[in-house]
Amino acid sequence: MPITPYVALDLQQLEKNVRGMTNKLTLQGIEHWPHVKTHKSIELAKFEIECGAKGITCATLQEATVMAKGGINNILLAYPMVGVEKCQQFVQLAKLANIRTIVDSLQGAEQLSNAATNENLIIDIYIAIDYGAHREGIQLEDLENFALKIKKYTGLNIIGVFTYAGTIYQYTTEPEIRKAAKAEADLLLLCAQRLRAIGIDIQRTSGGSTLSSFYAEELKGITESRAGNFIFGDMNAIYAGIYTPKDCALTIRTSVVSIPIKGYATVDAGTKTLTSDQSAEAGYGYIVEEPNIKLVKLNEEHGYLRYDPETIELKIGDILNIIPNHSCVIPNLTNKIYALNNNELDHIIIPNARY
Repeated sequence: MPITPYVALDLQQLEKNVRGMTNKLTLQGIEHWPHVKTHKSIELAKFEIECGAKGITCATLQEATVMAKGGINNILLAYPMVGVEKCQQFVQLAKLANIRTIVDSLQGAEQLSNAATNENLIIDIYIAIDYGAHREGIQLEDLENFALKIKKYTGLNIIGVFTYAGTIYQYTTEPEIRKAAKAEADLLLLCAQRLRAIGIDIQRTSGGSTLSSFYAEELKGITESRAGNFIFGDMNAIYAGIYTPKDCALTIRTSVVSIPIKGYATVDAGTKTLTSDQSAEAGYGYIVEEPNIKLVKLNEEHGYLRYDPETIELKIGDILNIIPNHSCVIPNLTNKIYALNNNELDHIIIPNARY
């Protein structure tokens, strides 16, 4: 086994997570287009497709380029293309793979239209709708007017509507999450209906996060879900009640390297290994072996543990597994993920699309 700290991936649990999520969606007639920003790996993206995904979702042009060159054909780049050079690169990539993207501004649409028209290509696009997080998307009251303007651009073909309902992550109970998932689907279906009423043939409705897709029946009616984090799981999923620690496939393996005084210990995993993201509760991760040990602070190469020495014994050299607060950050911090089969090293997975 490698020296600590390193990223460990339980292959058996990963397969359960992938097949479980894809099956939930398939039962509701929803295609799975998992977000590969979680793992950034061609190998894992291909495994998700092998398990039933119809395509993948990417967050960056680089991710999409790596995946297309790795042999994956159906790609949704869930990020608006803005800038002449970026749009030109996107259009060149469209010669290699069946790639589509989202639009939420006239400027971006015009630049993408010009790049596509210059290459005699038609790019399939989704109109992005702001669900309320104000990250991207047009406002609902502008939908028809915006769509009719976009429709006039050559080289673009409006095939769907898209939203990211990130506000769902404020909820931690099943009724709240179910209600939010249903509202997300209702918004997409309403937008599709309104655009069809003005003569725009909407074929695709794209939404879905790990939280909403866990209750896939609430999303029934949309065509595709972009759930991504489900593949690894993390403390966000645990706090939301959809995963337990046993469902989390990815951990950071770390060693206890110092015990300055009783109840205080240091591990060799800091911000350069773990994300500094904090989750719904205080702390920087969950210690699998002893949940009552708290990871209270991170430096670059140090993790600070606090525990009750009367009830918990730690020794220098002890190996601990940490479930991160946000697993999607981890593959961007490492160049190797150690895939384990029954806790034995099986092979190394490379996050090909880092940065």
